[in-house]
Amino acid sequence: MARPRTRVRKSYEELLAENEEKLRKHTEAVSMLQKEREELLKAKRDEEMQELYAYMQENQLSAEDIIASLEGRELAAS
Repeated sequence: MARPRTRVRKSYEELLAENEEKLRKHTEAVSMLQKEREELLKAKRDEEMQELYAYMQENQLSAEDIIASLEGRELAAS
């Protein structure tokens, strides 16, 4: 019968090096996800702005008209 293999214990330096590599990989992944989130938020904002502009064009409204309308609602709600 074969003897079971004994695991060779890693040194603290090896364990620390592995840990550092894992941290680096995860930090890169988080950074990439943050960039992707920023791009998605920008795309969402751009789409919403296009919708707003189209609405303004369809209803012949200016930015001043929209602002005045919003300010009137806030004053009435107060």
